[in-house]
Amino acid sequence: MTSRRLALGTAALLLTSLGSALPADASFTTPGWSWNRPHCDTVYGDGSVTITESDGEVLAPTTGKLRPVTYAKVAALQEPNTLITIGQHLIQRSSDAGCSWQLLDKTPGDLSTYDVQPGPGDTAYIYSVNDQPIHRVKGGTVTTVQGPVNGDGLAALSSEPGRLRVVAGDGQLYDSYDDGVTWARTGVLPARNLFAYDAVIDPRNPDHVVVGVMSDGVYVTFDGGLGWTRSRPVERVNAFSLAMSPADPSKVWVEGYDRDRATRFIWESSDGGLKFREVLDQSRATLINGNRMWGSPADPDLLYFSYGTSFAGFGADLYRFRPSTGELSKQHNRNDGIPSVAFNPSDPNILYLGLAEER
Repeated sequence: MTSRRLALGTAALLLTSLGSALPADASFTTPGWSWNRPHCDTVYGDGSVTITESDGEVLAPTTGKLRPVTYAKVAALQEPNTLITIGQHLIQRSSDAGCSWQLLDKTPGDLSTYDVQPGPGDTAYIYSVNDQPIHRVKGGTVTTVQGPVNGDGLAALSSEPGRLRVVAGDGQLYDSYDDGVTWARTGVLPARNLFAYDAVIDPRNPDHVVVGVMSDGVYVTFDGGLGWTRSRPVERVNAFSLAMSPADPSKVWVEGYDRDRATRFIWESSDGGLKFREVLDQSRATLINGNRMWGSPADPDLLYFSYGTSFAGFGADLYRFRPSTGELSKQHNRNDGIPSVAFNPSDPNILYLGLAEER
C-alpha cells in the first residue's frame, strides 16, 4: 500500500476531500447546473475509474484492466459532464460523465501520492503532500508550476477565480494570484514544529481551514490563518485524515490514532473543527493510519470511507456511515483499494471510484 507520509512506522494515507466538486454557491437544484447521469453500462478506459449507483455493491465493468502499481484519484469538475483522473503517470479526462476516458498527458514523475482538486470551470489542480510540482489542467492542456515550499508538498489546495490557497506541510497557508507562478505567505503557523498529515479548506469560505498533524491533533482557523485554535479533545491524537462536508462545512471528520488509549477512531465536529466527539472506533470498522474519507455533497450526515489492501488478496471495502445514528454498512470488491471517490453533481447517489492495483 502506498504511503504519502509515515507515522509511527505505519503508512499513512492522506486525504484532501474530493467531495467538494460543487462550486461554493451551487447546489443540486441550482438552475442551469447541467451535469447528466452517465448513460453507459460499461466504462471505456484503462480500468482506473468505475461507477456505482449502489454505494459500491455493483461496480460498472471497465474495458481495460488496471495495471500495477496504480492508485487512481478522480474529481468531478464544474464543467458539465467533465472529470479528471490521475494514475501512476497518466492524466486523463472524461467529457461524457465518466463513460469514456481519453489521455491528456503523461508525466515523468510518479503520481501515486498525488491528489486532484477541482477548480473553476474546466480546471483542476494535481498536487502531492510529499512532492513537487503542481500540475494545472485547463481544458485539454496540462501545465506545471512549483509550489511555495522548495522540496516539500502540500496538505491541501483550494481554487477560486483569481486565487489559489494551499496548506503547506507545516500548516502554513500560502496564496497565489497568478495561478501558482508566485506565492505569498498568509497568516501565521498554527504552532511551531508541526508535521501536517492532512488538511481541508472550506469550499464556501477559504478562510476556514482545518489541519490534522502528527501527535498534536487538529488545528482550525476561521480567519485565513491570522489566528488558530487547537481542537478539543483530540490534542493527543495522530490526525491522519480529514474530511469536511460540502453540504455543511461545519461538519468535519478526523480519522486518527488516540495515543493515550492506543486505539483508532473517527471523530466528528459540528462547529467547524473546534470540538470533536467520537463517532466510530476500530471495533466496528477497519481503521488504519489514514483511511480516506468523503462527505456526501447532499447530506451532511453521510460519510463514506474506504479500506483496501492487496495483502492475502483481501480487496477493498467501501463504508457508508451515518454518524447521528451510528448506522454503518460496507460493500466489498476485489480491487486493492479505493483511494478516491467523487460524486456526480446531478445525482449524489452516483459515485465515481478511483481504484488501486498493487499486484
